[in-house]
Amino acid sequence: MIPTMARFGNDQTNIGSLDVRKVGTSSRVEAFFVPTEPPPEKSTAQQRLAGGVKLIELDTEAGVLKIHPIYTIPTHIRYLRPKYEQVHTITVETSSLRQYLGAPDVEAILETLSPGFVKDFAYGLGLLKDCNRLIRLIEENTACDEIIFTDGNSSTVDGTTFRLGVERFSAIWTEITRINSRGNRASSRVKDVFVNNNLASTLGLPATEYSLGRHPDSRVIAMAADGVDKLSNIERDALVKVIASESAVIAESTPQKFQQLKRDIELVNLDRLIDVYSDSLNRDETEPYWQRFFDDNAFALQQVFGAPMVSVQSEARVGGRGLAGNGDKIADYLFKNSLTNNVALVEIKRPTTQIIDNREFRGGVFGPSTELNRAVTQVLDQAYSLTKNLTGLKESSRQWDLESYAISCFVVAGRTPSSSEPQRQKSFELYRANSRNVTIVTYDEILEHLQLLRNFFAPTTPSTKEI
Repeated sequence: MIPTMARFGNDQTNIGSLDVRKVGTSSRVEAFFVPTEPPPEKSTAQQRLAGGVKLIELDTEAGVLKIHPIYTIPTHIRYLRPKYEQVHTITVETSSLRQYLGAPDVEAILETLSPGFVKDFAYGLGLLKDCNRLIRLIEENTACDEIIFTDGNSSTVDGTTFRLGVERFSAIWTEITRINSRGNRASSRVKDVFVNNNLASTLGLPATEYSLGRHPDSRVIAMAADGVDKLSNIERDALVKVIASESAVIAESTPQKFQQLKRDIELVNLDRLIDVYSDSLNRDETEPYWQRFFDDNAFALQQVFGAPMVSVQSEARVGGRGLAGNGDKIADYLFKNSLTNNVALVEIKRPTTQIIDNREFRGGVFGPSTELNRAVTQVLDQAYSLTKNLTGLKESSRQWDLESYAISCFVVAGRTPSSSEPQRQKSFELYRANSRNVTIVTYDEILEHLQLLRNFFAPTTPSTKEI
């Protein structure tokens, strides 16, 4: 038997042990939970113990670990019974278990489980408490009595079995922990302000207001902690209509508050843009996705310019058609300077586009990637074609306010090399700084532009509560 170890506190110390038994070949074992103190006579727990409380089934050769979560606290009403109402088996399928062929170490294998799993048998195994909502969701909406964790990111219902990719589960668990962290910070801010304002007059301090935080979760939690009820959709619509209909009166009667409200609304829009952009950046989205994103959020793409630019056309045809009607040159975006009408072309690639070659060219020197070189050449060719064909394009489109004095070319691609790779950073900066006719901007630089802009406005922006 394997005695339990006090890893999570004293409440479960020496509560029981594991009785590990081989089944047939050496690759298969079963582990039973044995309490240190026997349950009361004639109790349900005693009856279950008499038949053996199987906690684990392990087949290292097949790469399968089956867990039967139970309650292990003697005072619990469901002592030694299944931990969940319907889901009685949690299975982990992974080839990594084959490394334990011959002499499987059950406790060592439990330690390799993904974050979100209970890894100490003294706590009955299964999933951590915050993942009970996942169990409840499955039990309330399916007939599944088993969850099988497999490699990958999928999730499917197969009869009475729910299959969930470990990567998908890890992402769920990671976000749960982030929400917990945001909640703790949000409630702490509300508590700090409450204590400060309660004793402010005694200590000669000014009253303060708590920050809602930037993330939507943090805002909801902070307001809930302060007892602020979130408006319903109907209430929001009514509020918007009132503000829209009374905007002229508000602007005339209280211009400062109106300007502050306008600024707060713009900051909310900027916060939303940053959140959506950041989330999209963390996913492996396609180039057409980013084309649609920048179509809907031209302000984000405008961060690549150092002059006042306005969008003219996405997927703009800039010439190049042959006699057979083929060979059109299509630029992802055509912008123009709002003061001089000088045009600019923007070619976008994906955030995952490699911009620096993996292979070192010389000591500490890396060349640009083939993908980046192609993008640079492509936008230069588009500019050359536009220069030759602008007069005809202006006439055919009936848009005369376009000039090609000096067409500016931009490529948006990839991510900036990490600071942990200074030689690659140096090579990238040397290359783009000496690319005279094409400005190269990475996706994370656009995000940094947006965040710096947000931080620039944030310090001088009071809360909308006063308004």
